[in-house]
Formats: sequence, C-alpha cells, structure tokens
Amino acid sequence: MSSSTRGRTWKNLTEEDAAKIKERLLILGGVEEEVRNPSEEWRVRLSDSTFTFYKKGTLYSTPSRALDSAVLDIWSYIDSLSPRFVSPSRDLLIGLDETGKGEVIGHVVLTGAILPKEIFFKLYDIVSTADTKRKHDFEYWDGVFKKIDSFREYGFQYEVQIIPPWEVDEYNLNKIMDITYQRILSKFMRNADMRSCRVVLDDYGVGPTLERFLNFLRNQGAEVIVEKEADERYLEVKVASLISKRTREENIKRINENPDYQIDGLSVGSGNPNDKRTIEWLKKWHESGRDWPWFVRRSYETVRKIEGKSEKYKQTPPLDERLLSKESLEEFDRGRLSIQSLAITCPHCGSICKSVTFAIYEDNGRKISGIKCPNCEKLIEHAGVTLRYYCGYVVPDTNIVIRGLISKDLESSCFFEGFTIVLPDVVRKEADKGKGKQELGKLAMFSSIGRIRLESPGKVEEISENISSTARDERIVDVALQYNAILITSDQGMRAYASSKGVFHIYI
Repeated sequence: MSSSTRGRTWKNLTEEDAAKIKERLLILGGVEEEVRNPSEEWRVRLSDSTFTFYKKGTLYSTPSRALDSAVLDIWSYIDSLSPRFVSPSRDLLIGLDETGKGEVIGHVVLTGAILPKEIFFKLYDIVSTADTKRKHDFEYWDGVFKKIDSFREYGFQYEVQIIPPWEVDEYNLNKIMDITYQRILSKFMRNADMRSCRVVLDDYGVGPTLERFLNFLRNQGAEVIVEKEADERYLEVKVASLISKRTREENIKRINENPDYQIDGLSVGSGNPNDKRTIEWLKKWHESGRDWPWFVRRSYETVRKIEGKSEKYKQTPPLDERLLSKESLEEFDRGRLSIQSLAITCPHCGSICKSVTFAIYEDNGRKISGIKCPNCEKLIEHAGVTLRYYCGYVVPDTNIVIRGLISKDLESSCFFEGFTIVLPDVVRKEADKGKGKQELGKLAMFSSIGRIRLESPGKVEEISENISSTARDERIVDVALQYNAILITSDQGMRAYASSKGVFHIYI
C-alpha cells in the first residue's frame, strides 16, 4: 500500500501553522466544509482528500487514491512546517522500544533498531504513516515490516528479544527489560563507534542497571535520550516499535489459530485486558477447570480476579547478578561481556565456573531443568534465567540436536525458552536426517510461535562430506564466538576444545 492511499496525521500544530495550511489549501482550490463535531476547528476538502484540523492541535488528511499532485504537495508542505520526527543529529541512529508490557496474553517483545542517517528520509514516509495505536490484522504489520526490512542492504539492522509470560510473572519486569536492552545495545556496540550514535529509548521506568550503562555510553561520546512516548518524536524508536508490534502480532495470530487453545469456538483475541473477547476467553477457560496455557500471565490483576484471588502474586527477587563472576559483571557494565569472559560464581562453594552441567529434576511432580556446579554438584538456582538475559544465545552441537534436548525441554521445563538458538551450517548438515531432522522441524515450530528464535549462519552446501571432527569442532566454536553464544555439548572432545578457547559452555 503506497503512502498516497493512506491517511496522514500531524500532531501538535500551532494555530499559526494551521492557519497557513488552511490558506494554502484554499489557494489550491480546496473547499471549506462544515465541521461535524465540537472537537473540530475547520475542514477543507481538496481533490479526494478531506483535511480536518482539531482543537487539540492535530491535523488529519483522509487517503488520496487519485494520486493528485496537489494533495501530495500540500502533504510535503505540512511536513516542512511540522516535521513528524526529530532530524538525525548523529551518523547512526539507535532506537529501542517494546510492546506487550500491559497485555495479559503472550510475550513482551523488545526491539533495538540501528540505521545510518542516510536512509532516515527514505524510511520517513513508510514509518510516519503507520499507526501502532490502532488495531490491525497481522498482514498489515507484516506489510509495514517488509518495507522496513528491505533497507537491510543500506545498513539497517535490528535485534528482537522476548520475555516469556511466566518470567513476567516471576521476576521484576523492568529489571529484565533493563538487562535485555543493555544486551541489545552491547551487540550494536561491537560494530559501531558510540561517538557517532544517537541512542533513544522509550522510557518505561528505566532502572539503575540500565541507567548506569547509559551513562557509560554518554561517557563514550554517544548522545543518549530517554523519553516517554519516544516513538512519537524519533523515527528510530518508531521503527523498533513497529518491529516489536509485528513480532508480537505474529505470535498472537499463531495462538489464535491453534485449535488446542480455543474453547466453545472462542480464541484468545488480542490479549489486551480491555478486549472483551480476551476477557470472555479467560473466563470460559477458567470455568473449564483446565490449567492456564503457557501464554497466560497469571500474576496480572485481570487473571487474578477471574480466579477469585485477592492476595498479591508472589514474585521472586530480580535476576541475581551476583551469580556472574566479578569480571563478567564488570565487562557487561562496559558493554563488552563476551562468551570468553562469561563465568558463573557458585553460591554454594564459591567456584568460578567456565562451564556448568545441565540437570533435570522433579519439583512437585513437574520436570524442571537447571544447571549444576561441576565442582560441588549442587543446583545453582536462577542461573538459567540469569544466563538467558545476560547472554541470550546458545549454540548446540550435532549430538544435542539429534538427542532432541531443546524441544524436549520446551515441551516440559522450558529452560531454553526465550533463547536465540544458533544452528551452525555443519550442525544443520549433520543433523538433517532421522531424529535430527525431526528436531530441526520442532525447533522451527517453536520459533514460529515465538518461544525461541533461530539463527542459521553459513551455507550447508559448502560443508564437505568428509569434514574432519577437528574442523567440525572448530567451525561450531567459531560460531559460538561470533554470536557470543553459550555452547551446549555432550562431546568430551568438543568440550576440551571449547575450554581451550575460553568459551563458556553447558555440558550434558
């Protein structure tokens, strides 16, 4: 859909600018019409578009399907009087925004977007006409996203992270968001000079963890702005907002289409607590006596009222950064946490662990996954979720994929929920048969509903049929280093090679 077939909105116009616009509309042959309600100041019809100026300072132009040059010219004139977005002040623009924080269904989705100033005005028209405040179907958001994504060849990049519902329930959400945004920014820092960057964050209630890091970026020379409703003034934040919206809407669409989550012909709706369909679905599901599905946020007041519970939902303390070694935490605070500096401090024996052991145990009849200290063999509570938010990426070797470890975990204990799973080309080649192929299919399914994200670097066709085990191990570890990803292995040889490179890994 071209911009000429969509309406346009300009906010916070002055009376003086509004008068100039009205005068120009009339000079171009516009016809003044009667206002239709008390909130309107004036209406002018030009060609096939009606321009309405509201008393609160907003001007709206209906779509122009005739592609009339007079309408397009007046749009450009209004843009010159009241630019929608703050012009670039640095060579690189980084925007961060999230969606889904207040919903009762599904993930919270966080996105960081980085773009060179040269494509600012090319993205301007696409982004300025998109409306994240209104309800649209997934196809609308996907169409906007595809247009934005086409600018990758011009240096545009983005990073999406999710916070699953049960972690929204269990932990302090703002704390998780602080860490996640810091990790996104740290990734951008690897390839960008902070002195050339403007970093703008939509303010959700930034905590001391992220504020400390943002001050570090300021000291590095970055321009840092934290502002409420930043997507209304900064194009880079609007881009991040649109990508977050598209990602969340795709996940909600999958949930709505799944017959397992429908009851009496009713699906979950938008997930918004003001959506009557969502509320009706929640009530019917609760009345059925079934356990809540994985995507329902049980800590939210809407759900608690339906359950008839008045007591406050108990949350555990925020993520325990004390589990990270002193060196790891210092590096993270400087935006330099790497898989080679990452280490876990065992709270039981005090060991500094460059590797940990994966464990599955029972808790009230439910399977739970966790990690153990390799020295004292005691379970390190909250270490899994801490690794997820401070690191976020894992690379399984071929044996892990063939054993189906990750999908089995996602079906029960969800240790790997929210991680980005990086599948190197050599792993995809070796696993593309039998049980390994089934696992690759399951991982793709979990990715499609947003429970994990998949990255598939390299080309399978370039892998030799006779690749040696040494060359294979090197290739997998190189990918772990490239992505700053935790290696997961059950192979002693791979483990020894990873240790020689200082790569933090989980041993099965």
